[in-house]
Amino acid sequence: MTGFEPVDLGAWAEPPGGFRLSWTEEVLRDALTYARRLGERPYEVFLQGSYANRTNINQSSDVDLVVLLKLPFEENVAALDHHDLDNFNERYQQDPYGWKEFRTDVLASLRESFFVKAGDKCAGIHDWDSLVRVPADILPAIEYRLYSGFPAPGHEIYQDGVFFRNKARQAIVNFPKQHLNNGNEKDLRTGRRFKQVVRICKHLRRRAIKREELDKSAVPPYFIECLLYNVPDRIFRCGTLPQAVDGAFQWLHECCHDDPRTFSSLLCQNGLIRIYGAGPDQWTVRQGTFAVDALRKAWTELPT
Repeated sequence: MTGFEPVDLGAWAEPPGGFRLSWTEEVLRDALTYARRLGERPYEVFLQGSYANRTNINQSSDVDLVVLLKLPFEENVAALDHHDLDNFNERYQQDPYGWKEFRTDVLASLRESFFVKAGDKCAGIHDWDSLVRVPADILPAIEYRLYSGFPAPGHEIYQDGVFFRNKARQAIVNFPKQHLNNGNEKDLRTGRRFKQVVRICKHLRRRAIKREELDKSAVPPYFIECLLYNVPDRIFRCGTLPQAVDGAFQWLHECCHDDPRTFSSLLCQNGLIRIYGAGPDQWTVRQGTFAVDALRKAWTELPT
């Protein structure tokens, strides 16, 4: 423990002071409008990630913003029967403008106002002297619709998400709005304990990285949140805050080591995608087990 003072668990559990994120959104939205490249294309700008979910542990981490094209969209219609599929095909026509063109237009628009560096998935604006105020990662995406029904014209049943590709051209689908809503609901059900434990685990991750006991890429913060989302609500509500953290780690440890079938089928916080799989935005079960064991070890070794 040399070089590390005892931690203030209560401070770890709470979010940092307020920051006017709406400023960042407004500045980026103005830049897109000013450039006029998107014309009349319908799009929206919204926060995702730790700032949106209020699980960030400092104000220096990047703000994650999605610039989402609403139409045209990518879709999954595998669940539709012939009747519903006919309704879908009658309602929508193919549009040659898609994610690739939209991403090109978004990056070109932002570069008229900021220094933009394209990454694997996002475009980074990391100039602290710009009007954005904080480093921002911008994800150009188009709407994704996971259809479960289209019983009549004008009556569509689907989950809306985001679709984009990485540099390797692999298609990635996520559901950030469902992630946000589910996290907020669980936090309410657990008396605000869920997000407190998430923040503590993110601090544990940072501490382990500083101690060179954990590689930064081995345990992404997003997956910490997803793992903890699967812990039953009753465990978060049990006893004191340290007891809630103990209980969460105990449940995850038993799940991955004693019930690997359940562990391998855990869902992300959005409730729609499995944590583990072959997708570019999924983990392997081995990675998940390593994360649980590494964070649990960091927790048990905290100085008291």
